[in-house]
Amino acid sequence: LNKLSQFIEAKKFTETNLTIKQLSINLTIPEHQLRELINQQLGFKNFSSFLNSHRIPAACLAFQDLNNMRKPILSIALDLGYGSIGPFNRAFKEIMGQTPTEYRKQYNDSN
Repeated sequence: LNKLSQFIEAKKFTETNLTIKQLSINLTIPEHQLRELINQQLGFKNFSSFLNSHRIPAACLAFQDLNNMRKPILSIALDLGYGSIGPFNRAFKEIMGQTPTEYRKQYNDSN
């Protein structure tokens, strides 16, 4: 758990094409133990939902940052480790209840 926490604090969850196998190698934890930690101890249904639980809040912060107002949503998604816009949009809407565009608009309109 400590190694996983350090991984999150270092924001390494933004690596593109990150898999649970790569993460287990990176953390020197057997893959089955890492999967058990993420699913059973931390309560995520799978590795993807674990990653999204860290990436989407990071996206929200990026959308709230005035320096990113003109930065394309795709660029923010790619910076956070998503390979394309589709999975990012789906994960964002599932977690936040609105699209990235809708979310960002509420911050751009208030400034």
